[in-house]
Amino acid sequence: MPTEAANRHSEALALRLDRMVAHMEAVAARIAFLGRALDLPLRTPADIQTALECDADCQEQRGTRQMRMREELRGLLVMRYTVVARMAASVQVGAPAARDILLVANDRLLARGFDAGAPGLNLRPLFEGIDA
Repeated sequence: MPTEAANRHSEALALRLDRMVAHMEAVAARIAFLGRALDLPLRTPADIQTALECDADCQEQRGTRQMRMREELRGLLVMRYTVVARMAASVQVGAPAARDILLVANDRLLARGFDAGAPGLNLRPLFEGIDA
């Protein structure tokens, strides 16, 4: 029946969307943890750019736990950007849905008790100008 097929398709789509949100939630949680542990603010694009670069302080940390954490943070920031850019460019997802996926993931973290000011959690300014 067409209705059963439509229901299965809707359920599969909802499951896929929930998985996307859960993955982005996990990435955001780890970014927030690493940002806080490294005492790196990630509130502005300039803060994120600073976190991506290895400055003199970073060079001094070579081989330390902090250096490994900073490398992980940089990797997660780049990965999140790449995934969001692909979702936004995708015909199947699009920019508004990519924004919604990230914002729902962040809202879930806030509901779990993450501080709204935690590093990397304030994504709303990045999406100003994208219509729903």
